Amino acid sequence: MNEIRIVTDSTADLPEELIEKHRITVVPLKVIFNDEEPLLDGVDIKTEQFYRRQVEKKEYSKTSQPAPAEFHKVFSGLAASGASVISIHLSSALSGTCQSARMAREMLPDSDIDVIDSRSASMGLGLIVLEAARAAASGKTKIEVLDMIGKMISKVKLYFFVDTLEYLARGGRIGRAQALLGTILSIKPLLYLNDGVVEPLEKVRGKSRAIERLAQIIEEKAGGRQVICSIVHGLDQEGADQIYSRLIPRLHCGEPVLSTLGAVIGTHVGPRALGVIIIPNYTCIQPEYRQ
Repeated sequence: MNEIRIVTDSTADLPEELIEKHRITVVPLKVIFNDEEPLLDGVDIKTEQFYRRQVEKKEYSKTSQPAPAEFHKVFSGLAASGASVISIHLSSALSGTCQSARMAREMLPDSDIDVIDSRSASMGLGLIVLEAARAAASGKTKIEVLDMIGKMISKVKLYFFVDTLEYLARGGRIGRAQALLGTILSIKPLLYLNDGVVEPLEKVRGKSRAIERLAQIIEEKAGGRQVICSIVHGLDQEGADQIYSRLIPRLHCGEPVLSTLGAVIGTHVGPRALGVIIIPNYTCIQPEYRQ
């Protein structure tokens, strides 16, 4: 049986330690400041550098997807080694990244490559990728891994709040959350991903109430079932710690994966975004430690 290799893109926001541990190949998207040369997310610009420019220098950025040629290079290299490839990517409703990967696959008709639209983002994508890599390493067949991925995609719950909708509006990823634009500073828009699209849920006054409400929603969505979980943030470690202490004791889960939003996701949600992702009714292949 051919080795199964998992490919994703940088919007998965996976901690570097897990990428290396599970031999996950990451194709970076690009970030562009002020019409400068594009910077590869996580390669040319690290998370700390990105937020320094976004917050301290108050610079706005744009993002762009990888070209098909970039995926072709990765796919052809893995295929040449005899591997079967499963490439899992950011929601096609938010980016053309998945389409670029599909175009690259079409250039390699004799290679065993599957490209999957996660219909999610950040660690909603990341948890799927991580579990797929674990399943592949545990000896599951490609069909079994693909079946597991499909089931996980249908179960992912991603909820988050932002300080301001300005960044989502600038990037054109705001969708029906446009209705919440213009809310006063103390109001935190609570959002979620619905089939890969950002949707508004409600408005909450104040950060502490937003954190508590986020915890309540996730607990409700978990419904007492076993879950895997991730907590993500930009520059709000304090908020991430608060949501951890309020939520995790209420859930049936192992240690959540804690992650910082990378430059591409940070471009669209801003530095003070805080989110929680769960996949209910699913027990991970191997429990992870806290990052």
